[in-house]
Amino acid sequence: MNRSANFFVRTLLPMSLLFAGCSIPGSGEVKSVDPNKIPYDLNATTTSSPPTTVPATTTTLPVIETTTTISSTIPIEVVSMFFVAGTQVVPIDRLLLSPAAAPQVLAALAEGTPEGDAAAGLRSALPIDFAAQVTVERGIATVVLPATFITDLPGGEQRLAIAQIVLTLTQQSGVGQVRFTSNNEPQAVPRGRGDLSGPGETVACDDYANLLPSNFSC
Repeated sequence: MNRSANFFVRTLLPMSLLFAGCSIPGSGEVKSVDPNKIPYDLNATTTSSPPTTVPATTTTLPVIETTTTISSTIPIEVVSMFFVAGTQVVPIDRLLLSPAAAPQVLAALAEGTPEGDAAAGLRSALPIDFAAQVTVERGIATVVLPATFITDLPGGEQRLAIAQIVLTLTQQSGVGQVRFTSNNEPQAVPRGRGDLSGPGETVACDDYANLLPSNFSC
């Protein structure tokens, strides 16, 4: 082989090998690939989705209605009432609606001793279910006794019961004396020392002072 042929072989042989390495195996042609045969992941079109907007949630709290009741102040006053302790008549305080009128005070006395330590050891000489009417005029309280008061109570109990009534009523403002009637007739009552008043005669705190504790004065 001459020098020209040798150069041709050395030059063209490497180039042919280069083109052979870059061609599609089995053919030197460039082929088109059917898009339907391209794998999905390679053929997918990338699009940008707008950000998802979460709708705002509005929470409605229940309306709680409150009703405030303002109670008015109830006026009360302290009233001294007298109950029996042995052979004496002693005062204790009770709370009554103000103003405490004589009928209200006498009705509370007829209820008997109140509950609590203040009334411990005390009793009432008034008959059970005692009911009496009372009116006040010019400082004198007139008490209408039930017909059974004199007949049903022994003399000693009558004295203590009348003392309870007189001492309780004369501690009220506007009352200084008490008189008693029964069956529309003036009634004589025992005083503290056991003697009787005249029928319809007034009696006062001093008439029962001997039944009071030594530290109590009319």
